[in-house]
Amino acid sequence: MKISVLISVVAIALVSCKSQPTSAPSAIATPQPKVIQEKAIAKVSLVEEKPVSVISKKDNKETDANLGMGLHVADKVRTQGKGRTQIEFDNGVGLRIGGNSTVQIKPNNRLNLTEGEMLTWVKPGLKVPTEISTAYATATIRGTTAYVEIPKDLNKGIRFFSWEGTVVVKLANQSKEIILLTGEEVIVTPNSTTLPVVRRMDLNEWKEISKTSPLLRSFASPLPTQKIIDNLVPGQASLDQSPPAKQPKVEDIQESQGNQETQRIQDNLDSPKDADVKRDDNDRDDDNRDDDDRDDDDK
Repeated sequence: MKISVLISVVAIALVSCKSQPTSAPSAIATPQPKVIQEKAIAKVSLVEEKPVSVISKKDNKETDANLGMGLHVADKVRTQGKGRTQIEFDNGVGLRIGGNSTVQIKPNNRLNLTEGEMLTWVKPGLKVPTEISTAYATATIRGTTAYVEIPKDLNKGIRFFSWEGTVVVKLANQSKEIILLTGEEVIVTPNSTTLPVVRRMDLNEWKEISKTSPLLRSFASPLPTQKIIDNLVPGQASLDQSPPAKQPKVEDIQESQGNQETQRIQDNLDSPKDADVKRDDNDRDDDNRDDDDRDDDDK
């Protein structure tokens, strides 16, 4: 009896074990791809006056710019009203933008200015090819300081100006390049088919604008190329080159022209007129004839 009961219990246990589901092997976790955070190539180094904002390429979200904020390729920096800011790149390129301006960082040291004004430089001693693009023309700089201004009315033309060094300007529909030296500028109008005329400032104008330019003088820290600018004159590409021949001031030219005109009038007043000369000649002839008649009478 006991043996039969034991056999029955063992049989039930074996059947129970067979009916239990076998556990599935544990799944192997698949490694997730590593997300590489893109390194910032520039930073906000000065916020002189707000509002200044950064539009991120990631989510197109606009946030207030803060000192030291990192900037990436495709990010935009925008100012409104009197906002002014300075951006510095790791490779030595820097820029300042004034109020109501927008610039986007492009790959390979390219900056796209879509509105407002921007001053761009390369730190002294470095040669970093940098391109400033606009709707109608592009400026290329290396070790130099350039200024670009886009007016609200584009028909007035985009202004390209060299603060120091050589700036190369190329129109969108032209193959020929325009070379600007210190103190020289061109105005590029929309869809222009002819190259604009290069204008060089006179010394007085140069000194005045050097003192009053907001992007040059109104920031707490001086421009890295400020000492170079302060020692150059219009037409001088670098401190290694001799200054160009002294150019006369505008007022001196006007005064000289006025003096020449005054002298010409005075010369005309002083010089005998043709009629007077003829009259004098006739009088002398008459006097000679009278003398001859008196001689005949005496004979």
